[in-house]
Amino acid sequence: MLDAASHANPQRFTVALDDGELAGWRWANDNAPALLFCHATGFCASVYKQMLQHLSSEFDIYALDMRGHGKTSLPADPEGLRSWGVYAGDVIAFLDAQPEKKWVLAGHSLGAITIALAAKARSDVSALALIEPVVIPAPVAAMAKTPLWRLMGRRSPMARRAAKRRSQWAGRADVLKSYAGKAIFARWADGVLGDYLEDGLESSAAGKGVTLACHPEWEAATFAALDTDFASAVRQHTVSMSIFAGRLDDTTIDKSARRRCVNWSIPVTESSRLSHLAPMEGPKECADFIRHAAQISLISRKPD
Repeated sequence: MLDAASHANPQRFTVALDDGELAGWRWANDNAPALLFCHATGFCASVYKQMLQHLSSEFDIYALDMRGHGKTSLPADPEGLRSWGVYAGDVIAFLDAQPEKKWVLAGHSLGAITIALAAKARSDVSALALIEPVVIPAPVAAMAKTPLWRLMGRRSPMARRAAKRRSQWAGRADVLKSYAGKAIFARWADGVLGDYLEDGLESSAAGKGVTLACHPEWEAATFAALDTDFASAVRQHTVSMSIFAGRLDDTTIDKSARRRCVNWSIPVTESSRLSHLAPMEGPKECADFIRHAAQISLISRKPD
C-alpha cells in the first residue's frame, strides 16, 4: 500500500514491493489526473522538483527513485543487470499497486525507455511523454543481445566514465562546491543542483562523510545494459506518445533517431537551446511538453 503525505508541497512516499521499497516524491492533488515520472540514469526524483512543480496544480504527481537510486531500497547488484527490464518491472509493480488510477507516464532518458516498456498492453495508461529517450541504434541493440556484449558494454565510454566517478566526500558542501564548477552543470537552472544533491547523496556506510546514492558500479552497469527492445515496445503501443529532444551535441535523438521516430509516427518537439539534460536546464519548457502530451491524449479520446 502507498504510504504518502499531503497536498500542495511535495512529500516523500514509499511503496512496499516484494524485495524492498520504492521511494519518491508526491505532489498530492487527488482530484487531478495521475502523472508518474521516472528519472535518468545516475539521478533521482528530487532533481526534477522544479519541472514537476510547474505541473502540480494540474496533476496528481508521483516521481519515483528507480532501483539503485535515491532513497529506494530495492537490491541493486551490478553483476546481475542485463537490461532495463528490471526498472520496467518495478514501474509495473508500482502501477499495479494503484489499481483505480488512469495514468500519464513521463520519463527522462532511462526513465523514458522504462515507462515505454512498462506501459505495454496496459489499459490504465493514456499517454507517454518521453524526454530524450535513449533510442539505441539498431546494430547496437542487436549486438547487446549477444554474449559478447557483457564485455563490450562495460567498455563503452559512458560506462567507463560512470565506473570511475568519484563517490565519496567529507560533506555535502564539498560536493556542491566541486560540482558547481563542472561544465555539465553550467547550464542547469538555479537551484536544480541543490535539488539533485538532496537525495543524490546519502550518509556513508562508514558513518563519515557522504557518498553517491547511485553507486558508480550500478550506474556503469545500467549504461552497459542495453539488451532492451524499445522499438518493439513502441510498435506495440496504442496510446498517445510524444518525444522531447534537445538539439545540442549530447542529445540521444540524433538524425538517425529522428528518422526512426518519424517512421514510428511519434511527434518530436525540439529545443535548440537544451541538451540531453533538458529537464535540469529548462524545467518549464519540459513541463510544458509533458502538459501538451497529456492534452493530446485527452483530445484524441474525445468523441467526434
